Amino acid sequence: MIYLNRIVISALIIFLGSCNETSVDTGINHLTKDSKSVEVKLIDSLGTIILSVPLRYDTLFTWIDYSDCGKSCNRQKYRFQPKFLRITKETGWIWQREPIDSVDRFTISHSGYFPFHNGDSTKSLTLHNHLKSQLTSDLVNLRIIFDTVQKIGDRYFSIFAMQKLDTIQSIKVIAATTIKGNLIRFQYELLTRQNDSIARNFISNSIELIRTIHISKGI
Repeated sequence: MIYLNRIVISALIIFLGSCNETSVDTGINHLTKDSKSVEVKLIDSLGTIILSVPLRYDTLFTWIDYSDCGKSCNRQKYRFQPKFLRITKETGWIWQREPIDSVDRFTISHSGYFPFHNGDSTKSLTLHNHLKSQLTSDLVNLRIIFDTVQKIGDRYFSIFAMQKLDTIQSIKVIAATTIKGNLIRFQYELLTRQNDSIARNFISNSIELIRTIHISKGI
Protein backbone atom coordinates (compact mmCIF):
# COMPACT_ATOMS: atom_id res chain seq x y z
CA MET A 1 0.00 0.00 0.00
CA ILE A 2 2.90 2.35 0.76
CA TYR A 3 4.33 1.67 -2.68
CA LEU A 4 0.97 2.36 -4.32
CA ASN A 5 0.63 5.63 -2.41
CA ARG A 6 4.05 6.75 -3.59
CA ILE A 7 3.14 6.17 -7.21
CA VAL A 8 -0.21 7.91 -6.89
CA ILE A 9 1.39 10.86 -5.11
CA SER A 10 4.04 11.12 -7.83
CA ALA A 11 1.35 11.06 -10.47
CA LEU A 12 -0.62 13.75 -8.70
CA ILE A 13 2.46 15.95 -8.47
CA ILE A 14 3.01 15.59 -12.20
CA PHE A 15 -0.51 16.68 -12.98
CA LEU A 16 -1.05 19.05 -10.07
CA GLY A 17 -2.92 22.06 -11.24
CA SER A 18 -3.77 20.53 -14.61
CA CYS A 19 -7.30 20.19 -15.90
CA ASN A 20 -8.41 17.97 -18.74
CA GLU A 21 -6.14 19.81 -21.16
CA THR A 22 -2.64 21.07 -20.37
CA SER A 23 -0.04 22.50 -22.70
CA VAL A 24 3.39 20.88 -22.42
CA ASP A 25 6.51 22.04 -24.25
CA THR A 26 8.60 19.38 -25.94
CA GLY A 27 11.60 19.01 -28.21
CA ILE A 28 14.31 16.58 -29.25
CA ASN A 29 16.82 18.32 -26.97
CA HIS A 30 14.71 17.74 -23.86
CA LEU A 31 16.43 14.52 -22.83
CA THR A 32 15.53 13.10 -19.46
CA LYS A 33 17.94 11.41 -17.08
CA ASP A 34 19.30 8.08 -18.34
CA SER A 35 17.64 8.49 -21.74
CA LYS A 36 18.64 8.88 -25.37
CA SER A 37 17.04 10.46 -28.42
CA VAL A 38 15.79 8.07 -31.14
CA GLU A 39 14.04 8.45 -34.47
CA VAL A 40 11.33 6.13 -35.77
CA LYS A 41 10.21 6.46 -39.38
CA LEU A 42 6.65 5.24 -39.75
CA ILE A 43 5.67 3.32 -42.86
CA ASP A 44 3.92 4.70 -45.95
CA SER A 45 4.89 8.34 -45.39
CA LEU A 46 2.85 8.52 -42.21
CA GLY A 47 5.62 10.57 -40.65
CA THR A 48 8.70 10.44 -38.42
CA ILE A 49 8.69 10.34 -34.63
CA ILE A 50 11.59 11.71 -32.61
CA LEU A 51 11.54 11.08 -28.88
CA SER A 52 13.58 9.97 -25.88
CA VAL A 53 13.63 6.39 -24.56
CA PRO A 54 15.55 4.83 -21.63
CA LEU A 55 19.21 4.04 -22.28
CA ARG A 56 18.54 0.42 -21.31
CA TYR A 57 16.33 0.04 -24.42
CA ASP A 58 19.12 -0.99 -26.77
CA THR A 59 17.07 -3.14 -29.17
CA LEU A 60 14.52 -2.02 -31.77
CA PHE A 61 12.45 -4.30 -33.98
CA THR A 62 9.31 -3.90 -36.09
CA TRP A 63 6.62 -6.28 -37.32
CA ILE A 64 3.00 -6.52 -38.39
CA ASP A 65 0.54 -7.84 -35.84
CA TYR A 66 -1.84 -9.56 -38.26
CA SER A 67 -5.53 -9.89 -37.51
CA ASP A 68 -8.08 -12.36 -38.80
CA CYS A 69 -10.61 -9.56 -39.40
CA GLY A 70 -8.81 -8.10 -42.42
CA LYS A 71 -6.18 -5.51 -43.33
CA SER A 72 -7.95 -2.70 -41.53
CA CYS A 73 -7.41 -4.53 -38.21
CA ASN A 74 -3.70 -5.25 -38.73
CA ARG A 75 -1.32 -3.29 -36.51
CA GLN A 76 2.15 -2.08 -37.49
CA LYS A 77 4.35 -2.14 -34.39
CA TYR A 78 7.76 -0.68 -33.46
CA ARG A 79 9.25 -1.90 -30.17
CA PHE A 80 12.19 -0.86 -27.97
CA GLN A 81 13.45 -3.06 -25.12
CA PRO A 82 16.65 -4.31 -23.45
CA LYS A 83 18.39 -6.94 -25.56
CA PHE A 84 18.69 -9.41 -22.68
CA LEU A 85 14.90 -9.81 -22.45
CA ARG A 86 13.03 -12.28 -24.61
CA ILE A 87 11.66 -10.83 -27.84
CA THR A 88 7.95 -11.44 -28.38
CA LYS A 89 5.84 -10.36 -31.35
CA GLU A 90 2.09 -10.43 -30.87
CA THR A 91 0.04 -11.78 -33.76
CA GLY A 92 -3.62 -12.51 -34.23
CA TRP A 93 -2.85 -15.43 -36.54
CA ILE A 94 -0.95 -17.73 -34.21
CA TRP A 95 -1.79 -18.16 -30.54
CA GLN A 96 1.16 -17.66 -28.26
CA ARG A 97 1.61 -17.30 -24.55
CA GLU A 98 2.24 -13.74 -23.44
CA PRO A 99 5.10 -13.15 -20.96
CA ILE A 100 4.01 -13.11 -17.33
CA ASP A 101 7.24 -11.64 -15.99
CA SER A 102 10.39 -9.79 -17.06
CA VAL A 103 8.78 -7.34 -19.47
CA ASP A 104 10.25 -3.87 -19.87
CA ARG A 105 9.41 -2.27 -23.21
CA PHE A 106 8.05 0.63 -25.24
CA THR A 107 5.84 0.07 -28.28
CA ILE A 108 4.55 2.41 -30.96
CA SER A 109 1.63 1.03 -32.95
CA HIS A 110 -0.85 2.12 -35.59
CA SER A 111 -3.26 0.59 -38.05
CA GLY A 112 -1.98 -0.98 -41.24
CA TYR A 113 -4.77 0.79 -43.08
CA PHE A 114 -4.40 4.54 -43.66
CA PRO A 115 -7.52 6.56 -44.41
CA PHE A 116 -5.40 9.71 -44.74
CA HIS A 117 -7.43 12.83 -44.14
CA ASN A 118 -7.19 16.17 -42.40
CA GLY A 119 -8.08 16.53 -38.77
CA ASP A 120 -5.36 15.71 -36.25
CA SER A 121 -5.96 15.59 -32.52
CA THR A 122 -7.99 18.53 -31.27
CA LYS A 123 -9.17 19.84 -27.93
CA SER A 124 -12.20 17.56 -28.13
CA LEU A 125 -12.39 14.91 -25.44
CA THR A 126 -14.27 12.56 -27.75
CA LEU A 127 -11.20 10.49 -28.63
CA HIS A 128 -10.01 10.42 -25.04
CA ASN A 129 -13.35 9.21 -23.72
CA HIS A 130 -13.57 6.60 -26.47
CA LEU A 131 -10.13 5.21 -25.62
CA LYS A 132 -10.95 5.21 -21.90
CA SER A 133 -14.11 3.28 -22.59
CA GLN A 134 -12.16 0.70 -24.59
CA LEU A 135 -9.58 0.26 -21.85
CA THR A 136 -12.09 -0.08 -19.03
CA SER A 137 -14.39 -2.44 -20.91
CA ASP A 138 -11.59 -4.96 -21.55
CA LEU A 139 -11.44 -7.07 -18.39
CA VAL A 140 -7.90 -8.17 -19.26
CA ASN A 141 -6.63 -4.62 -18.79
CA LEU A 142 -5.22 -3.22 -15.58
CA ARG A 143 -7.06 -0.65 -13.49
CA ILE A 144 -6.69 2.94 -14.67
CA ILE A 145 -5.26 4.95 -11.77
CA PHE A 146 -5.43 8.27 -13.61
CA ASP A 147 -5.91 9.75 -17.06
CA THR A 148 -5.57 13.15 -18.71
CA VAL A 149 -5.36 15.02 -22.00
CA GLN A 150 -2.22 17.07 -22.53
CA LYS A 151 -0.96 19.19 -25.39
CA ILE A 152 2.58 18.09 -26.22
CA GLY A 153 4.17 20.23 -28.89
CA ASP A 154 1.53 20.97 -31.52
CA ARG A 155 -0.95 18.16 -30.80
CA TYR A 156 -3.07 16.70 -28.05
CA PHE A 157 -2.36 13.35 -26.40
CA SER A 158 -4.61 11.15 -24.31
CA ILE A 159 -2.55 9.66 -21.48
CA PHE A 160 -3.49 6.77 -19.19
CA ALA A 161 -1.62 5.12 -16.32
CA MET A 162 -2.68 1.58 -15.41
CA GLN A 163 -1.43 -0.60 -12.58
CA LYS A 164 -1.87 -3.82 -10.66
CA LEU A 165 0.16 -4.56 -7.55
CA ASP A 166 0.69 -8.21 -6.67
CA THR A 167 3.58 -10.65 -6.48
CA ILE A 168 4.30 -9.41 -9.99
CA GLN A 169 4.00 -5.67 -10.53
CA SER A 170 2.10 -4.83 -13.73
CA ILE A 171 2.29 -1.25 -14.99
CA LYS A 172 1.30 0.37 -18.27
CA VAL A 173 1.50 3.96 -19.41
CA ILE A 174 -0.42 4.55 -22.64
CA ALA A 175 -0.55 7.68 -24.79
CA ALA A 176 -2.40 8.22 -28.05
CA THR A 177 -2.72 10.94 -30.66
CA THR A 178 -3.57 11.17 -34.36
CA ILE A 179 -1.50 11.83 -37.47
CA LYS A 180 -3.49 12.68 -40.61
CA GLY A 181 -6.52 11.28 -38.85
CA ASN A 182 -4.81 7.98 -38.03
CA LEU A 183 -4.56 6.85 -34.40
CA ILE A 184 -0.99 6.40 -33.14
CA ARG A 185 -0.51 4.64 -29.81
CA PHE A 186 2.52 4.74 -27.51
CA GLN A 187 2.79 2.20 -24.68
CA TYR A 188 5.32 1.70 -21.91
CA GLU A 189 4.92 -1.64 -20.17
CA LEU A 190 6.57 -3.25 -17.16
CA LEU A 191 6.08 -6.70 -15.58
CA THR A 192 8.49 -7.39 -12.77
CA ARG A 193 8.93 -9.02 -9.38
CA GLN A 194 11.47 -6.38 -8.39
CA ASN A 195 10.68 -3.31 -6.32
CA ASP A 196 13.67 -1.40 -7.66
CA SER A 197 14.04 2.21 -8.83
CA ILE A 198 12.84 1.31 -12.33
CA ALA A 199 9.56 -0.06 -10.95
CA ARG A 200 9.09 2.70 -8.38
CA ASN A 201 9.57 5.46 -10.94
CA PHE A 202 8.17 3.74 -14.02
CA ILE A 203 4.98 5.80 -14.32
CA SER A 204 6.53 9.22 -13.75
CA ASN A 205 9.55 8.44 -15.97
CA SER A 206 7.36 7.09 -18.77
CA ILE A 207 5.20 10.21 -18.77
CA GLU A 208 8.31 12.36 -18.80
CA LEU A 209 9.57 10.47 -21.86
CA ILE A 210 6.20 10.74 -23.59
CA ARG A 211 6.50 14.49 -23.21
CA THR A 212 9.59 14.46 -25.45
CA ILE A 213 7.63 13.19 -28.48
CA HIS A 214 7.99 15.25 -31.62
CA ILE A 215 6.12 14.21 -34.76
CA SER A 216 7.11 15.27 -38.24
CA LYS A 217 4.40 14.54 -40.80
CA GLY A 218 5.26 12.69 -43.96
CA ILE A 219 4.50 13.97 -47.43
